[in-house]
Amino acid sequence: MGTAAAPEGVSLANDPPDPPGEAAPEQLIPASMPTAKAVTLVLVPALVLMLAFAFFYVGAFHEPTPHHVPVAVVGPPLVAAKLNHLPGQPLDARSVSSRAGALSQINNREVYGAYEAATNRLFVASAANRATAVALAATFNRVAAAQNAPAVHVTDVKPLPLTDPNGTAAFYAVIAWVFGGYIGATLIGLIGSPRSTSRRRAGARIGALAGYSVIASILSVVMLRASFDTFSGHVLAMWAIGSLTIFAGGAATAGIQAALGPAGTGLIILVFVILGNSASGGPFARPLLPGLWRTIGGVLPPGASVDLSRSALFFDGARIAGPILVLVAWAAIGTALAVALGGRIMNPVDTEAAAAAGAAV
Repeated sequence: MGTAAAPEGVSLANDPPDPPGEAAPEQLIPASMPTAKAVTLVLVPALVLMLAFAFFYVGAFHEPTPHHVPVAVVGPPLVAAKLNHLPGQPLDARSVSSRAGALSQINNREVYGAYEAATNRLFVASAANRATAVALAATFNRVAAAQNAPAVHVTDVKPLPLTDPNGTAAFYAVIAWVFGGYIGATLIGLIGSPRSTSRRRAGARIGALAGYSVIASILSVVMLRASFDTFSGHVLAMWAIGSLTIFAGGAATAGIQAALGPAGTGLIILVFVILGNSASGGPFARPLLPGLWRTIGGVLPPGASVDLSRSALFFDGARIAGPILVLVAWAAIGTALAVALGGRIMNPVDTEAAAAAGAAV
């Protein structure tokens, strides 16, 4: 018996595989590729931020040099006058009548050191900034060498603790707190509908940031205290400082994002993380930094928080009003912007690309 022929156009066997190099028709549709414009939108701002990071950090730290460092001078006014006319004006010398008065100015954070001409003694406070104490000793010894006089006798009246001999623990805690505020506000902004203008939602976002700030601060302070024995005797003070710093950074981020959209995130990275940290006076006090950094550091959250932390840790809270006002101002302005503009919650799809683009605007 013969086999019945299959109807025309119908195969009784399995379809043969596609020849090598050929794809099924549905596979011929090319995958979606990013356009040159989209790639540029991401990479150009990323390049700008990278260059800014290199410029601001290297610019701040490549050559720390004293600029008008406040110093009390116990002795004839002529001594202070001569110190104020040194080449490059490294010192801002102020005459005082006694050693006790000079040391009181150090304790009140009015000066970084004190020189007693009669005994050729230099009193420094490494707790205010170790690099500045070293720079003061070097400056006075250069003056002595130029006059063929003996080197000054240096006494550290505010030494750093053995658990933090370089005095950088508070600075790095501040970096973490500022980052925590910025990233917390940004991540909260990814929740909900894009471009929300709800003031109620903005208020909830600020409230969440406040609670997060308190919890994040106490966890970080307790962790550092337990792990590295830092902040001994000042846990509550550092908790308060950390809470204010995180909230100021978070509220400012929320407000600027509300005003500028994703571009605000790029601006926050530029101003707080890149410029703010390099100008904060952490590794080198602001009198050792160049002009721009020296001028702007104290009015940004990282610098204000570093000043506040050092005052609380080492100087019994001297001169804390200014840094507190700076942080409160950033928190208040950010909160006002966020609530007035309704929060303007970010869309997770465009956050990364468009936020980085903000630095180039």
